Amino acid sequence: MAREPIVLSMADQGGADLRPAVVTAVAVSPDGRLVAAGGDDHCLRVWEAETGRLVGRLSGHTDWVRAIRFTPGGDRLASVAADHTLCLWEPASATARPASRRLAEGALLAVAIDPAGERLATAGFRDQLRVFDARAGAPTLSTEYGCPCEDTRAVAFSPDGRLIAAAGRNGVVRLWDRVASGGPRDLPSDNRRVRALAFSPDGATLAAGGDGPAVRLWRLSEAPAGGLTISDAPDELLVRPGKVHAVAFLDDRLLAVGGTRDSVRLWDTAARSPVAELEGHTGTVAALAASADGRLLASGSFDTTVRVWNVEGAGSRAAAAALDAAARKR
Repeated sequence: MAREPIVLSMADQGGADLRPAVVTAVAVSPDGRLVAAGGDDHCLRVWEAETGRLVGRLSGHTDWVRAIRFTPGGDRLASVAADHTLCLWEPASATARPASRRLAEGALLAVAIDPAGERLATAGFRDQLRVFDARAGAPTLSTEYGCPCEDTRAVAFSPDGRLIAAAGRNGVVRLWDRVASGGPRDLPSDNRRVRALAFSPDGATLAAGGDGPAVRLWRLSEAPAGGLTISDAPDELLVRPGKVHAVAFLDDRLLAVGGTRDSVRLWDTAARSPVAELEGHTGTVAALAASADGRLLASGSFDTTVRVWNVEGAGSRAAAAALDAAARKR
């Protein structure tokens, strides 16, 4: 695994900006070709991942950009900001204006897109989770869900699009199931803010991280009657010291965790042990995103940089380490 990442600066070369932007959002296109980032200067920047060449600087938001995601095809980029606005961009175009929708209530803090690219979910300071039809030119509201999360910071779709998970200030993780009846389900809480959610690519694990001492891992499986079985108590990754701001799965068992320890730690979620630490940031790692094949990881930080890591092979090394640890116990 390469330890020397490509470092992308949020400063505009030759521009009038007095300082680079603090990074609070990153995204990687599914094919790993593009990396995008947003922050407190209200703009999005898009680079070629391999070369670090700036492809575009996208302007349209009027406040802090809080979250961004590529569509599954990589042809559009969704962003939300504290200006209450959801935008859909053409990421390779430096001049295109976005299709946008301004929501009346509350700053927006999280956005997710389902694997089919048909639905887009947003959440923020209010208790409403909104789901939009993302297939039209401009996002069209289709559903609103009540969420008990109190300042919702994180939202995620499961890989099959069946589940939506959301969480926030009070530590409650709420799941909505498109298949099963009976309404939403709330997962056990430690009453501490959840800042990040991610499903594993196989849909068997949901990870939640935030202000608590551990990243919680709920194990999910199909019930015989067609419902969903969720582990009674989550497994835990003891990530202290520091708070978790971002999580991203690289494969079914390897999880990247970033936060106030100013680095990215890779965890084997099956063995519940760290396998590597990616160092170099000098501020809180506020955002993480991976390519669809898990070979590329982007980390965005309060230090005003984005680091692009080649983590190819990290999963196989994690599995080997777990087997070695199991052999030593026998």
